[in-house]
Amino acid sequence: MPILDIHVLLQSWLDHGWLRDPQAVGLSTFEAQELVAHGFYPVSDVDQLCLYEDERLFRRAGRPVHALFKAFLQRGQLVANGLGLGDQVHLAGFLRAARQPLPAFRVLLEQGSRSGALLFENGLVLQFAANLWGKPRHYYLTLVEGHVADAHVLDRDSDIDLRAASARHVQALYDSRDPADLQRLARRGNAALRELAQLLAA
Repeated sequence: MPILDIHVLLQSWLDHGWLRDPQAVGLSTFEAQELVAHGFYPVSDVDQLCLYEDERLFRRAGRPVHALFKAFLQRGQLVANGLGLGDQVHLAGFLRAARQPLPAFRVLLEQGSRSGALLFENGLVLQFAANLWGKPRHYYLTLVEGHVADAHVLDRDSDIDLRAASARHVQALYDSRDPADLQRLARRGNAALRELAQLLAA
């Protein structure tokens, strides 16, 4: 299987709100048997919302990008999928490369603006954080998660939610910022925030 450019893969989440093509991560389906056969392991009770995850290799500008692919199944049905990325992909670089205009979204930030999320209307979440060492210079994509729009999710209001980047979770972590507020914060904020604000204002 050819190694995909991570930006191409991420674009598919932007386009559809979730990764629809299992072949992009070396699978033929997102069914539990297929996941287990390809090295994924279940993290919770398979009768509940169950997370399956395994590492996958992608590339960016000739560099390897190791990502943790996550598939969330409930009673055998795919309800969401995502990527854990660490600090390998610049948020600004991906947004510049993405097809424009972007789908409608909100910006959420923690106090201090070292981390946050872009929450899209289709439920896609791009979670990001500034570099760990030194002054915040860039935001890195840390987690990408999107849910299957037409999935029938049982117990949607249950307290069990393994999706760290789910809309409910990030709204509890971060404060929503409107465009004017974002620009105001950026004027006296860190370099990573200024970079993001400039991109979103363009």
